[in-house]
Amino acid sequence: MENSVENLYLTIAQSIVNSIDDDWSSSIIRAELTEGSIEFQSEYIPTLSPAQPKYFDVPFEIFEAFEELHAVTSGNDNNWNRATFTLAPSGSFNIDFEWDQALADEIERLNNE
Repeated sequence: MENSVENLYLTIAQSIVNSIDDDWSSSIIRAELTEGSIEFQSEYIPTLSPAQPKYFDVPFEIFEAFEELHAVTSGNDNNWNRATFTLAPSGSFNIDFEWDQALADEIERLNNE
C-alpha cells in the first residue's frame, strides 16, 4: 500500500525526533538522490549551544520515506534530485525540492563510462 505524501512527511519528522537525544531548536536533513541511492546530511541545533550544530544518524525509515516520496512526487515536469527537510520541535516543517542539473549530468557521465 502506498503512503500518502502527508504520511511520508510525518514518518520523516517522527524519525528525526526519535533520533535526537537532546533539546534542540531546529533540525535539517539534506538528501541527494542518485541512481538507486540516497546520500544524507543531517544536523540539529542544540538549545544550549546553538553556535555548534550537531549531527545525528539517519535511520533506515527516513531512507525508505524519501525513496517513496521521490517515487510519489517525481514525474513529468516535477523531477527533483535534492531535497531539504527542516523541522522545528513544535512539529512545523518545510521541505524544498530542487533539480540539480549538474548532479544529473555527473551521474549520466559516470553511468556511460
